[in-house]
Amino acid sequence: MAKLFAPKILNYAAKKTESHFREAFDNQRPFDEQEDENVIINKKPSRKKADSKKVGEYIDFEELD
Repeated sequence: MAKLFAPKILNYAAKKTESHFREAFDNQRPFDEQEDENVIINKKPSRKKADSKKVGEYIDFEELD
């Protein structure tokens, strides 16, 4: 019995989804009518990190005779 209703239910759901998307698409304003919006992005200036790599300590070698 469920096999008989499954295609009809899927068809109904597909049509409802299509009508929903079509209605949403039709309600959008055309690109020409959209208001110009100014977008301001405040960005902190990037700081250059100081070279903080510590390789190791310096050892001074002297030659012995």
